[in-house]
Amino acid sequence: MSKEVKEAEEKGSVVTLDQLIARAEELREYAGALQSALNTYLSQYAELQIVLDTLRNLPENQSQIYILLNRLGSAMIPAQLAEGWSSNVIVNIGLNYFAKVPRDQGISILEKRLGSVKKIVDRLQRDYKSVVEEYTYIQQILSQVYAQIQASQESEKTQER
Repeated sequence: MSKEVKEAEEKGSVVTLDQLIARAEELREYAGALQSALNTYLSQYAELQIVLDTLRNLPENQSQIYILLNRLGSAMIPAQLAEGWSSNVIVNIGLNYFAKVPRDQGISILEKRLGSVKKIVDRLQRDYKSVVEEYTYIQQILSQVYAQIQASQESEKTQER
């Protein structure tokens, strides 16, 4: 619940209908932005998890593998793992800087990044849940107000007859 609405409720002061509508709109837009960011980070998380699983499971010895040409898996090409490949893994260490490291160190770097992305996802999910709860609360208030207005208009029509 927004500070303004909560404070007004605690003080017993009045929040205008326009303020509630404006806050609901603000929350709806913010929820959309949070959902978009959350989707981006969930994609990053899934991609990192796939990379980690692949690095952990690639055979040490020379062998033929197939490499995906795109993320959709539309096409693959055969490739040969070179002898000693596991000591020459190139990992993005951030800001588009790359480091050539042994596989175990690369896995460690990627696990740390995965942990960081997980923390961001958790925070975004908490924020999203909070925003949706407040939005739902305000929507309930607006629905009650609308129902009262409808009932008032109906009773006025009945009294006029």
